[in-house]
Amino acid sequence: MEEQEKAVEKTAVEKVAVEKVVVEKKDKSLKEVKVTKKFKLPVSNDKKVIIAIVTAVLVIAFVIFGWFYYNNNLKPVVTFDGGNLTTSEFTIYYKTFAPMLEYYGYAADAIPTQIANKAAIDKIILLKAKEAGVKLSDADKAKVDEIFKDQAQIKKFTDDGIDPIKMKQLYYNDYIITAYINKLKGELTNEEVTAYLKTTYGEAVDMTEFVTRHILFSTIDSTTGSAMTAEKKAEVKVKAEAALARVLANEDFATLAKELSEDPGTKELGGVYKMYLDENTATEYRDAVKNLSVGSTTTALVETSYGYHIIKLDSKVENGRVNSDSDREVIASSKIDEIGKTKNMKVNDVILKKLVETITGKKATDKTADTTTPATTPATTDGTTTTPATTDTVPVQ
Repeated sequence: MEEQEKAVEKTAVEKVAVEKVVVEKKDKSLKEVKVTKKFKLPVSNDKKVIIAIVTAVLVIAFVIFGWFYYNNNLKPVVTFDGGNLTTSEFTIYYKTFAPMLEYYGYAADAIPTQIANKAAIDKIILLKAKEAGVKLSDADKAKVDEIFKDQAQIKKFTDDGIDPIKMKQLYYNDYIITAYINKLKGELTNEEVTAYLKTTYGEAVDMTEFVTRHILFSTIDSTTGSAMTAEKKAEVKVKAEAALARVLANEDFATLAKELSEDPGTKELGGVYKMYLDENTATEYRDAVKNLSVGSTTTALVETSYGYHIIKLDSKVENGRVNSDSDREVIASSKIDEIGKTKNMKVNDVILKKLVETITGKKATDKTADTTTPATTPATTDGTTTTPATTDTVPVQ
């Protein structure tokens, strides 16, 4: 019995001894690994030189890229309090609007400044819109997205040297700006509109809104945009007189307007046109309306530069002009112009000139004396920083 107990005790002691040896070997192995990991091979002088050269090249390349990117994208063309207009932002505006301004006869040397003003004021409006919580609506976004699904349109932008992505953002921005202007229009009080109208047209301004309907037979040649020949005009008059006979025979005016009118702006509305006794409406049209009683129609054709009209007066709204969309838009636009003036906008003429030369590939012929020009300095006769609101003479074509 004693011999068995001694054997068991001996086995246990041997087992402990073995485990201790294993642990010691593991500890030693770990120490060796740690030592190995801390050990580094020395770097030769040649390798140090190569690493230094590669690093220097990378730094120089980065600096050159940064300088190039800054000059071509971030260099300010216009500065204003709280921000600036970069070369990249100006470029997309120039490529978009320069051909349009050239078409409408703007002086070539005035176009760059005019566009710079427009782009800068747009950026300021976008900042104000953001402050006011105005965002792109889902409906407007969908309209823009639909346009940019057209591959032919995208190809045209690309062929014109315009980045479709940047152009798409420009479309988005335009809708946001419109939404902000509409917000300003809606926030105007009737007293503000009345004060503006009396200041502009005098204390005796007629505040009546005339709700009319009209049927137009156009005497403008659709192919040339000019007045028709006397022969064609006579043919149009015959059609207009036939329509007048139907009106005088008490056929429904709105139905006839939808069927016969050649004014696309009012045709689908049954000819409805709201007007005021101001210069935004053709003189002949105004005079005819003044002589109508509510519910009556003209018994003879009314001729304007647009063509032959048959007119009906649906109603008159006293003081209704305070709701005039065109008047409110003019007031809102004037508020935006004031925002631009208070932002201390300045165009850097030197940068602008060089940038336009880069875009067009043509050397500018004008000589710039100053390095900066206040954005409110006239680039054209009105010196506007944003395109003034305009209203068509009736009917809206």
